[in-house]
Amino acid sequence: MKPLLYLTYFWGLSLAAKGQDSTIALRRTSHIVAKFAPLSLLDQDATIQAGLEYRTGARTSVQGEFGYGRKGLSLSGSDLNKFINAEVWRGRAEVRFYTGQYRTNRRQGIAIRSDFPLGNYWAIEGLFKRINVTDKAYGYQPIFSSSSPRYIGLTNTSRYVVGSHVKIGRQFGFYDPSKRIFSRTLIDIYIGAGMRWAINDILPSTPQPMYACGCVTTFSSGLGRSFSNLDGKLSPSIAAGLKLGFAL
Repeated sequence: MKPLLYLTYFWGLSLAAKGQDSTIALRRTSHIVAKFAPLSLLDQDATIQAGLEYRTGARTSVQGEFGYGRKGLSLSGSDLNKFINAEVWRGRAEVRFYTGQYRTNRRQGIAIRSDFPLGNYWAIEGLFKRINVTDKAYGYQPIFSSSSPRYIGLTNTSRYVVGSHVKIGRQFGFYDPSKRIFSRTLIDIYIGAGMRWAINDILPSTPQPMYACGCVTTFSSGLGRSFSNLDGKLSPSIAAGLKLGFAL
């Protein structure tokens, strides 16, 4: 009789377990993820870029990034190579909203919860970029009969860009099903769209006397954009990328 009672007891426990959520709670102490953006080296305004993501709630986080680059850093080529000197400063900040559970096995319905953020998300991002270039300037002096341009000096141009994107993405980790734990190495992929506004600020660094004569100067322009236009320009923008992360 007792074996039958034990069998009935364990059978009841199994039914109760099936009715519960199959969520595995992993208690890790990582609320901060350090990230590196390798694809930023392929951008025409290439930078060495890194950032931090901090979990602020069950499904929210904030992320900030900073990058710096110089002429010749881009692995895919850049119009900045036409200038004598060039440097790039870049910053990004965003608020993320994760959609919920992170499923590692849809067939078994297993969901993993972790202290560091994982899963699908959407985000609102703001960005800032400053490009400083130095180039030779040429111009015409009306008091001379020669129509050929004359070298004036070096001119510094700062190009400012601000913008915003709405992004969707997924952050996932490497999962070990035998131990039912995640490694601290993460991958973050995303795509987004928005708007950006750019303007140039041109300042002569070594002016010659010709500037007092009302000379017209010309400057080098990069492919698909100008570093001499002083009017601000609003344009659509697309963001896409991949980041490697490590939960601290």
